[in-house]
Order: sequence, then C-alpha cells, then structure tokens
Amino acid sequence: METSITKARKTERNHQFGIAPSQQSIGGPASLYILQKEVRWRMLRVLHVDRSLVFQKYLKEIILRCGHTVESVATKKEALQRLAQGDVDMLLCGMEFDDGDADSLIMEMSHVSSREVPVLIVTSTDSLTLREHFFSLGVADYILKNEVDEARLRRFFEAQAAEDELSRYMRNLRVAVLDDSKVIIRLLHSIFSMYGFTKVESFQDPQELLARTESYDIYLIDMVLPGTSGDQVVNVLRERFPEAVIICMSQFTGEKSLTSVLLAGADDYIHKPFDGASLISRLKINVRAYKYRKQLERMVLIDPLTELYNRRYLFEQLEQEEAKARRYGRAFSVIMVDIDNFKEINDTKGHLTGDRILQSVGRVLEQSVRAADVVGRYGGEEFLLILPETEEEAARIVAEKIRKNVVSSPWPDGVSGVTVSLGVAGYQKEEGYEDLLRRADARLYQAKREGKNRVV
Repeated sequence: METSITKARKTERNHQFGIAPSQQSIGGPASLYILQKEVRWRMLRVLHVDRSLVFQKYLKEIILRCGHTVESVATKKEALQRLAQGDVDMLLCGMEFDDGDADSLIMEMSHVSSREVPVLIVTSTDSLTLREHFFSLGVADYILKNEVDEARLRRFFEAQAAEDELSRYMRNLRVAVLDDSKVIIRLLHSIFSMYGFTKVESFQDPQELLARTESYDIYLIDMVLPGTSGDQVVNVLRERFPEAVIICMSQFTGEKSLTSVLLAGADDYIHKPFDGASLISRLKINVRAYKYRKQLERMVLIDPLTELYNRRYLFEQLEQEEAKARRYGRAFSVIMVDIDNFKEINDTKGHLTGDRILQSVGRVLEQSVRAADVVGRYGGEEFLLILPETEEEAARIVAEKIRKNVVSSPWPDGVSGVTVSLGVAGYQKEEGYEDLLRRADARLYQAKREGKNRVV
C-alpha cells in the first residue's frame, strides 16, 4: 500500500509535469496520460427576465433545444424571488422591466443569492458606454437581440456546462492580470469567477507585478501600460518564468503589434473587447498545449512501469548535484539497489508478477527516503537513489533502513523472501559523477558476492 508520503511525492511529481489527479494511474503506460479525457455535462437551470412575452417564448425554445431548463419571468421582483431559492445557474435579462431595470437587479442579486450567478444581458440597445457600464458591474456577456441565434447561445451554454478534465485543471491554475483599467480588471474577475477560477490576482502597476518573486501559471498582460509597454513586461516575465502561459490583450489591431508581442515571448494575443467564452476558449487552447508539453516531458523523464524517474532524469540530477558539490563543496551520496534473484521470480512466477514486484520495491524505496531525495529506475531490476546534502555514512544508514523495509514488506502474488543488495558511495572532491556511480556499482556487486541482502 502507498503511504501518505508516497502519495504526496507522486502528487508533487505529477504537478511538476502538469498531470491532473484524474490522469494519474498506478503502473499505466505513460501514453495514457495524454489519451485519457473525461467529459461530464450538466444541465443548466436558466432564468430569463424580460417583459416581452414574444421574446420569452423565442428564447425558451432555443434554450430547451440546447438541452437546458428555463424559467421566464417579467419582473425584477419575480427574478429576485427565484434567485433567492439558490438553484439558478445563469441569468439572462433585458434592460428594462415593469418594476425596475437590469442595473438594480444586478445590484440586488448579491443580497438574495449566496451563489455568484453569471449574467448575460440580451437587449436591443447598444453603445460602448453601455457595454463598459455593464461589464463594470460584472456582467459576463452582452448580446443584441437581433444577433441572438441558437448557434451562439449553444456555444455560450456549452462553455458553461462542460465539466471536462481540462476545465477542472485550469481552475486550479494561478492567474495574474495586469491592466490599468479597473473596468477590464473587474470584467476579467467576473469571467474567471463565472468559470470557477479561484486563484486570480490583479495588478494595475507593472512594477508591482514584476516585483513579485512567485510565479503564476497564466499571465494576462495589457499592451498599453503606464510607464512601460506590454511587450517589455512580457519579455521580463518570459525570461523569469519560461514555463508560464502569457497572453496579451489590446484594443489595437495590426500585424506589427501582434508580431511584437509574439517576439517578446507571448503565447497568444486577444483583441479587446472580448466576451467570456472567447477568452476561456483561447486560454484552453494555450493551457492544453502547455499541459500536453508537460505531459510529453513527463513521458521522457518518468519510467512508465514504476512511475519513478528514469535513467535520463537521474543523470540530469547527478550533473546538477556534481555542479553544486564542485562549486559550493556540498556533500551528496548515491545508493545503487538491485533486487536479489529477480530472474528466478520472473522464471517461476511470470513477468507480470515480476512487474508488480518492481512496482512494489519502487514504493518501498520512496517510502524510505526524504522528499528531497531522488528515486529512479536505473534499468532492469536496478534502482538508483540520489541523496543531496548527505555524507556517505548517513547514506549507509538510509540504505540499511531500505534493506530492512524490503525484508519486512508484503509482496503480491504469493511471492515471499524478496531482498535487495545495496551499494553506497559518497561524492569525493573533484570527482565526476561517473566515477561515483562506478564506485557504488562495484560495492553493489560486492554485496552480491558476499551473499546478497546486505549493504556495502
């Protein structure tokens, strides 16, 4: 069984490579991390507020064809009563009612509903001033009645109703918004809130964002900023955080502006004004590419059978530890581990049982060391552990602990008596990591010659 330490270690490693919990599987092929996709759909409960009975009927037919439920009311009072019941997922409303208007309804919604319900304004009146005003109130979108059709509303509803794995993954990402417009910041917070994002921070001053030492997963950067340009900010962020998703925003169009932000290091560009569905769609495209890239990196660096680091990653870590040891005089040690009589297990119990033994030994190794230690499959039935900041004698104690834990562990398929031999070596001054590995390997085979199930 996995301990909480082992699970935490795997969770941390999966997060490093962008693997969501729903994509993790014990011992499954690495390719499944990319091929798996789970999509859940939910029926939305829509409340439509409009004093036109004709338009109520028209919109109701569209919403029902889209597979959602709808209740139509004509007054603000009725709308607030329904919202107070707490079972409305989305509000569509016109500008004027017999007893009020959209402004007052939106302002009073927070007093009657404990949930933040996304609002879509559907009206015959349009102006830039009106749009900015409603966006400043947190409205998710603004559609003219003569532009309402089933295809557009269906896309909007689908964006709300889709509970796919990528959407759930995105909601846990940290987002930084940089824009000197309070209206745009409020609009973006409303959109992110509507789509379930909970880790969104906004900045109006570029220097305030650049002063932050922590990284964000997604940056939304305005191109026109006080005291600097957006592409300068992008350039600094890309240099500091090469893995982040950076999307620029601007109301200006043209090949020159687009080229400059992409050359500065942005992943994408979105033109203002934009609606929630458009923004989230662009985010999904970029996050999906980012996520798949991390998953491919994981496939390159993780052994698919044991879910431990593979030989390539181990050598990368050895190079880093050697560099730290040479520059700062820091100690580190390695432990080579080999399963005793493994060929006999394969020959008598079969290769599937052999695979399960490899997985089980890998878990024992992870449970026996610190989170800072690196555990990997070196090849075949051999494992390698890298212990930073650890002298050879301390590493020998860890190796003895591992040996005892293997002896006392239960094994699958009726296998008993599984043991390991271990060779320990500490880094010596000016030594290359290849020499360190050769010493550990020689000691491992000395342990084998001396009777196995021992540490040298």
